[in-house]
Amino acid sequence: MTKSKVLSTFFIVLSMFCLLFSACKQNVTDEMKDNFKHPPDSARPGVYWYFMDGNLSREGITADLESMKKAGIGNVLFLEVNVGVPRGKVDF
Repeated sequence: MTKSKVLSTFFIVLSMFCLLFSACKQNVTDEMKDNFKHPPDSARPGVYWYFMDGNLSREGITADLESMKKAGIGNVLFLEVNVGVPRGKVDF
């Protein structure tokens, strides 16, 4: 094979690689933008969720969880703490 044919083949392969790379890069960029705007559940933030010594209700828990979901919270670490407030009706 002549030097010009080798160079010609090299540039054709290089051009095809560049086109393929730019198409893949665009797909990755679009996917990253979409994931940023609409994060998958695995990327959603979590929060510590404290209840003060038995002071909770079904309605309060439901309202809190609905608000957290609306805000994009993906998980919670549920804790009950005794910080000197009067004891509530619910045993943990």
